[in-house]
Amino acid sequence: MIKKYVILASLMSLLCLTGCEDMMGNYLEKAPSVDVTEDDIFSSATNVETFLASIYKYGIHSNLGYGDGDVNGPYGTIMAGATDEAETCAPWYSTNNWNSASITADRTDDGRFHYRWVAIRKVTTMLKRVDEVPDIDREYAEQLKAESKVIRALNYFEMFKHYGGVPIIDHYIELDEDFKIPRATVAQTVDFILKDIEEAMPALPDHQVGSMRGRVDKLTALAIKSRTLLYAASPQFNTATPYMSLGENNALICYGNYDPARWEAAAKAASECLKFAAEVGCTLVTDQGVDKNYQYSWEHYDNDEIILAEKAHGSIGKWTWPWNAIPSPNIYPGNAGQSGVTPTLNFVRKYERRDGTPEVWAAEGGDDLQAKMAGLDRRFAQTICGNLASWNSEFPRVEIFEGGKQSKTCHGGFWLHKLYPSEISEAVWTYVPNSTLYQLNEIYLNFAEAMNEAYGADDAHGFGMTAREAVNTIRRRSGQPDITGDADKDAFRMRIRNERAVELAFDNHRLWDIRRWLIAEDEGVMRGDMWGIRITPVRGSSEYHYEPYVFETRSWNKRMYLHPFSTNEVNKGYLVQNPGY
Repeated sequence: MIKKYVILASLMSLLCLTGCEDMMGNYLEKAPSVDVTEDDIFSSATNVETFLASIYKYGIHSNLGYGDGDVNGPYGTIMAGATDEAETCAPWYSTNNWNSASITADRTDDGRFHYRWVAIRKVTTMLKRVDEVPDIDREYAEQLKAESKVIRALNYFEMFKHYGGVPIIDHYIELDEDFKIPRATVAQTVDFILKDIEEAMPALPDHQVGSMRGRVDKLTALAIKSRTLLYAASPQFNTATPYMSLGENNALICYGNYDPARWEAAAKAASECLKFAAEVGCTLVTDQGVDKNYQYSWEHYDNDEIILAEKAHGSIGKWTWPWNAIPSPNIYPGNAGQSGVTPTLNFVRKYERRDGTPEVWAAEGGDDLQAKMAGLDRRFAQTICGNLASWNSEFPRVEIFEGGKQSKTCHGGFWLHKLYPSEISEAVWTYVPNSTLYQLNEIYLNFAEAMNEAYGADDAHGFGMTAREAVNTIRRRSGQPDITGDADKDAFRMRIRNERAVELAFDNHRLWDIRRWLIAEDEGVMRGDMWGIRITPVRGSSEYHYEPYVFETRSWNKRMYLHPFSTNEVNKGYLVQNPGY
């Protein structure tokens, strides 16, 4: 058997070898490399490993902002600023297009559309030709095909959540074929994702460890299946009446009926993923203490909670992307008072007190800001940097009060700490910004949501755990008390949604959750007033006064429940545009 010698370091070092390719209509006519032919690539196992690396390069996206071509749009920041999670301080970031309802067919905010098609083209090439490689072990060839199918499934899911039904390319397209393939229906797109996953499962390793972390495995495939079926069951797609009519083409944007069996399928998929995770040693971080478990789960790469992380980037300096485009509270020279992401009061209000009761943020403000923050759910301090909180060893006291050193452009009165490792400092100039795509905490919440919709909060239905127990498992590791009331399905749905907001904060879930739940139009979500706080010292006290204020009133257009295809692609004549564009 050929040694499976592509360790993660070497795999990632190869990711720079493939150049950019054009969008769907053009890349299909190109060879997979400008320097070598396909025959060269599939002449040896070594060359195939290089080609596999290029599939990962294009097929595994990042949730962090790296500039043009990344998942978060052409101006390199996280999508939190498009939602009630946060405000992006610099006006040129593309997230501001969402805040003004300016998403159009000419401003789609999907910088990875063409890269996904490049990845899919490479996958179909691998599937067709890897068996021709003379010196490759047959079992390993099957594994490469399986990995490729999972990456294709991941990319089709990403397009599904952006657009609904999309063109399905299930084979290697020859140059003389018609590559202007029309959109498939939502049902066909979801079925294709599931088919790729099921076909891949037998040949995948159970769970990648050590130097192989970053490559897909059975657990990754099950996680993709769980998320796909959760989205498919959600109000955005699981309905007879879409958010906007597309006439005779409604099947491109919804199922055309509501079927509770879709929630049941989502619950089953999440249960299967959770059970398999336990078998392969993927577990929630619970051994760091309630004040640190949550932060450890996002700050320490390759911990036991991570299912799949994007690992295509090497060490990056603290003054460059992504660090100067996400949370930094203007404390490093590269920010120049222009960067950073500031959480909103709208979002901070979602954090309960440590006793599980709601915190009250008075409309007129109050003189108890520090005490109020100290009493919040411990995940607050592990996610958000409030006034006088510690950023890292260099900045143990961040001054957000008016006139404070870090107050400039802090619209919300809070800075984001999550995603920015504490290790980055003058002593540690560079860091590898791995971006987590699938994590076990999400699967628990996927299970809870699907179970509640299918069976209610307290019916395990043979799965060994109820929706309530799944939510409480997540809460306990951060010291929050169990949810004991809210047995009604509608009431518990609200508790689950709030738990997803807090637990999955700033992990590139909120925008997609809001859209699949069809709640963007609710006041203060993606429409209406965005609130922050002004902070001033209280004379003769160690306390600080907070005063809520509206820093922005946002707009929303129903058409934005799905992304538009770009005008250039629609003009090629093979795509039906989503409604409203």
